[in-house]
Amino acid sequence: MWQAQDMWRRGRALVVAAVGLDTVRDRLATTTRVAGWSGAAATAASAESTTLARGFEEAVSALRRVEAVVSDAGDERASLDRWGPPDADVLAELDARVAGALRSVVADADGSSARTTDAGHAVDAADVLDAVLRARLVADRESLRAVERDLAAEVDGSVFGGLFTDADAGLVETRDRMAALDATLAVLALPGRRLVHYEQGPHRTTVAVAVGPVGSAQRVAVFVPGAGTTVDGDLAERDAETAGIVADAGRRADTAVAGITWLGYEAPAWNAELVDPARSVAGLGPAHAGAAALADALRALDLPRHDADDGPRVSIVAHSYGTVLAAEALRAGGTADAVALLGSPGWNDPPLDAPAPFVLEAATDPVADLGRFGTDPSELPEATVLATDGAVGHSAYLDEGSVSASNVAAVVAGTEVLRGSRSTDVADVLRFLVRLW
Repeated sequence: MWQAQDMWRRGRALVVAAVGLDTVRDRLATTTRVAGWSGAAATAASAESTTLARGFEEAVSALRRVEAVVSDAGDERASLDRWGPPDADVLAELDARVAGALRSVVADADGSSARTTDAGHAVDAADVLDAVLRARLVADRESLRAVERDLAAEVDGSVFGGLFTDADAGLVETRDRMAALDATLAVLALPGRRLVHYEQGPHRTTVAVAVGPVGSAQRVAVFVPGAGTTVDGDLAERDAETAGIVADAGRRADTAVAGITWLGYEAPAWNAELVDPARSVAGLGPAHAGAAALADALRALDLPRHDADDGPRVSIVAHSYGTVLAAEALRAGGTADAVALLGSPGWNDPPLDAPAPFVLEAATDPVADLGRFGTDPSELPEATVLATDGAVGHSAYLDEGSVSASNVAAVVAGTEVLRGSRSTDVADVLRFLVRLW
């Protein structure tokens, strides 16, 4: 399988060839311009030269179209390498799409039949991931249906309902997994959605769904929800919040904006997991487990294209425990241009080159004052505290039309934000007293 560097080298070689043909065409145009030459022979020579020149123009145009596909293919392979080591299915899908795009641009004289997926790109990494992961998800659902039928039959046929064979517990887990897949498919049926992460985790299904032109957007928001978030219970609502951020930021920036709802980790649940150090919301276990995948995604999004000096402006929008995961992902090699922290229980020692955070803290949010995982980010001198007027409690930061949601969109767009003031509430006072104690 070819590498990104292979395609970039071929792209440069095609550019050189196109320039060479262009030069020949220019010289050809002067061959019949001989002073004093007229008559039938001169007319015939001029006509043939014009025909040849037109052929060279078409060849140059075809070379440039092929070069665009080849160079873009190098970009997308580099991006896929950063999303995580691409498996055989992903590489085969990429190769097939590149081959199809090349056949299309060569066969069509004006390039109008070239298949495009993302703002004119013939091949796009997010589209490749979506094709492979969506097919994998559908296949897994069919397998789970078969398992569900077998377990249901075992439970129904047992006097004890599968109690002593764990069939009842297996049936519950299987149905939970199927519910997560159904919820994902429902969101993917919405316009512009693509599946860029999918995994059957040890305990729950994890996914990440993109909205908008991820491969070509100038602004990308990565929304990382917090504790208690599940794919089956929350993906639809979180996706709607991401779409709202993308739409508002797009209006503000007047440029292409995309977003990703990152449920690519097993967010800690408010149940018996509280006593499990590896899974509890009170510990770093879930954040440690999910950091690598999020870091890979951030690095993939931040990759410049072959024809651009810089990658897109990537913003992390993290809520609650998601801010803990965001800090871990930045330490694991992820990169971002901006970070918006919503109701953070502590900004846990991010790397020195991490961007200074924008902090949103509702006055009535008890979680935002915990400082459980590091410094309360609103106390950091480099932080920019944003207004959250009207937001109540811990979960209203992205309510449609709210001041806080508007501020988050401004962070993603890179436009002017509405600053807030550092407030002191009961939780702040209690924490201060604990420190004194």
